[in-house]
Amino acid sequence: MMEEVYLSLGSNIGNRQRYINNAIQMLGNNSQIIIDDVASYYETSPVGNVSQRSFINTAVKITTNLDPESLLSVIHTIEKSLRRTRKVHWGPRTLDIDIIFYGNQVINSDDLQIPHPETFNRKFVLVPVKQLIQRTFPYYEQINTAISKLDSQEQRLTKVPDTDNSQDTIEKAITDILAAIGDDPQRDGLVETPNRVSRMYSEIFSSVGLKDFSDYKLFHSEESGKSKMVIMNHIPFYSMCEHHLMPFFGTVNVAYVPNNGTIIGLSKIPRLVDFVSHKLTLQEQVTDDILDQLNQILSPKGVAVVIDARHMCVEMRGVKKSGSTTRTVRFDGDFDDNAPLQNEFLSSIEVN
Repeated sequence: MMEEVYLSLGSNIGNRQRYINNAIQMLGNNSQIIIDDVASYYETSPVGNVSQRSFINTAVKITTNLDPESLLSVIHTIEKSLRRTRKVHWGPRTLDIDIIFYGNQVINSDDLQIPHPETFNRKFVLVPVKQLIQRTFPYYEQINTAISKLDSQEQRLTKVPDTDNSQDTIEKAITDILAAIGDDPQRDGLVETPNRVSRMYSEIFSSVGLKDFSDYKLFHSEESGKSKMVIMNHIPFYSMCEHHLMPFFGTVNVAYVPNNGTIIGLSKIPRLVDFVSHKLTLQEQVTDDILDQLNQILSPKGVAVVIDARHMCVEMRGVKKSGSTTRTVRFDGDFDDNAPLQNEFLSSIEVN
């Protein structure tokens, strides 16, 4: 049996509209879900007394033959694939999809409550949903009453375009910059440059706003009497300096001492390096982020990170010292107070 279902979607990390648009597309790609209608998009003030960026919110009406639990499973899969992040309730998130109404059903289970328990307290849920319902909808009057009540409270909603205009915004900005430096954006060599830069930015800034690395798998290795240090050296990385919007690049050297035999797949360490470096940042921050993420993922006995990098803001401008290298070092846990362990790791960098 097909049921009419109303979903609420929100995001306030990274490219908010892109996350929501991708989620709607993924819902529609499911053979058991039909997208009937999508409400307007609203920029909304956050709730819950958590200091954070404003949200983009909308609502979607779907028709589906999935039961509520199966639909919730599909939603969780979509959220995970779009790198959902949320550490605290009502806190920042890349994507949040809630089932607000599922036909006329009322569900109260450990995993699912329908209508959603916060529905009639959240203007950013009710206003988009109201656009999609008919006057015959069972909760129509209750929704109207709740919106009227919430109008007196500080829940700001501002309608925004429902398409992701970030690429157009970047292209216009690059065109303006080219003109501002005295060049001609319409000459043959530059006419496609704004589009190229926009596409490049989507790749090199792919981790903007994301806090936690999730693309990894852990394994268990039988421990002997002594813990074995795991070292991966000379991992190439590229990033962009947040001070001058210029590249810095080099190599990352990582070591950790496993705890209780827990190890991470070796191919995931370079992916972690890419994750922390694909944003506007500093070399010192990349060093800290790699160490902090490994601590969070593995809870190891110790972590060491050394980065050697060249900075174009040093070589191309200012002091113009070509070929100079900056090294950042961070030790934690067993590495912090064990000089032989530090020396073994540092020696491995020079040997390689």
